Amino acid sequence: MPAVTMGLAEAKNNFSKVTAEVNRTGRPVTVLKNNRPWVVIQPAAGAAQTDAVDVAVDFMDEYADVFRELAK
Repeated sequence: MPAVTMGLAEAKNNFSKVTAEVNRTGRPVTVLKNNRPWVVIQPAAGAAQTDAVDVAVDFMDEYADVFRELAK
């Protein structure tokens, strides 16, 4: 599997997408500055991958007030 690298400007302009992809795949991304490795974005150590149930529960918690209003 090839290493994932990108320039600093690209990482900055797409930070949310980059971090979401890193979190989804678990593959770190090396950010280059002046064509040299600068930083590595990787999933947090010890953070477990969330499963579909965790995502659903978080979503329901976040939007509980909306669901209550819709239920009226």
